[in-house]
Amino acid sequence: MGILTLADGRELAYEVWGDPAGRPVFFQHGTGDSRLARHPDDTLTASLGVRLITADRPGVGRSTPLPGRTLLDWVPDASAVVDALGIDTFAVAGWSGGGPHALAIAHELPARVTKVALASCLAPFDRPGARDLVLNKDLRMIWKLSHMKFLARAAARHESRKEEQHLSAFVDSIATNAPADAAVLSDPILHPMFEAEMGEALRQDGVGVLDDMWAFLDWGFHIEDVRQHVEIFHGDADEILGVGMAEELAGRLAGSRAHNWAGGGHYSVFAQWEEFLRSLG
Repeated sequence: MGILTLADGRELAYEVWGDPAGRPVFFQHGTGDSRLARHPDDTLTASLGVRLITADRPGVGRSTPLPGRTLLDWVPDASAVVDALGIDTFAVAGWSGGGPHALAIAHELPARVTKVALASCLAPFDRPGARDLVLNKDLRMIWKLSHMKFLARAAARHESRKEEQHLSAFVDSIATNAPADAAVLSDPILHPMFEAEMGEALRQDGVGVLDDMWAFLDWGFHIEDVRQHVEIFHGDADEILGVGMAEELAGRLAGSRAHNWAGGGHYSVFAQWEEFLRSLG
């Protein structure tokens, strides 16, 4: 783990995985996840010639919170990470709630970001009915509490502390509620990684999770202005974000290419890790 001190004094935690001499890919973790989210077999990532960078967003894991942050506020932090690693140009990838953050980086850094890959990605809410594509009722409830953030924070603190005490059972409960993901979440190689990365995400009582959620309400840019090629992956059995999300993104991102994971759920990216990273080659 590396800890970077930012210009405003905040700290940001990051990791580097895979091939140290490989092509750099900055992977944006999901909402409710952390910098430890990746395929745990590092030899697989290295075999693909990828130098994988991950980082905790503010309020997640070991990174200092940034109250009221937006998607675009993440871009200078992300830039600081790749600058510290001596990286000029790089590909950016995002899974779930990391997808909007990946697109924000691509939008703001067109000369540095070469390509984008998205998996089970959230689409903007700037069109009628967009929120209806979010199938998970708990997520929809959090957005309904956007005008009562104190209540949402109290609930998040309570749930985070409960989940931290029973991480294995928490991962198992996700599989129970989303059967299409059961095989991935119960995989003996992946399950310990999910426990570790979700536990790290909850280190600050869910502060970063909620800040992600509020940031999704107004992206601050038009995704049509993202000009890099974008590879879009989505499982057609995703029970958290409906497949309509991928269709919405593909229709608005010029030059994008959509891929369907038949029978795949929200966490399928970890089972399809090789295909996902190869798309950025």
